[in-house]
Amino acid sequence: MTSEYAGSPTREEIISNDLLDMSMTILKTLSDPARLQMLWALSRAEHSLSELAQYVGVSPTVAGQLLARLRTTGVLQTRKSGRHVIYSMQDERLKLFIGQALDFAEYRLAVSNQDESVSQVSSS
Repeated sequence: MTSEYAGSPTREEIISNDLLDMSMTILKTLSDPARLQMLWALSRAEHSLSELAQYVGVSPTVAGQLLARLRTTGVLQTRKSGRHVIYSMQDERLKLFIGQALDFAEYRLAVSNQDESVSQVSSS
């Protein structure tokens, strides 16, 4: 019996180190609940730093730290409006990705809840 997984993968089947590193950076960025909340808000509209901080329940200093890396890498844009820094997200692919990640999480929650319901019924 031969396995379909036997043999070494071809070069096209291996993810490049650069792509792996970037993918992990993106996923790690989204793994922080406060940052994900702020990114979701920014995918819908621009917000001041104080609005984002209030939205996720952290100080403006903490919110600024959570967003600093995204700003310096160009993922988020900022502008001044009086004394306020206004954050925005222009990258439509990022907006779509965040929405898809949340849609997938919602789907997995529904499947998990359905599995739990079936398991509870069968154990009764």
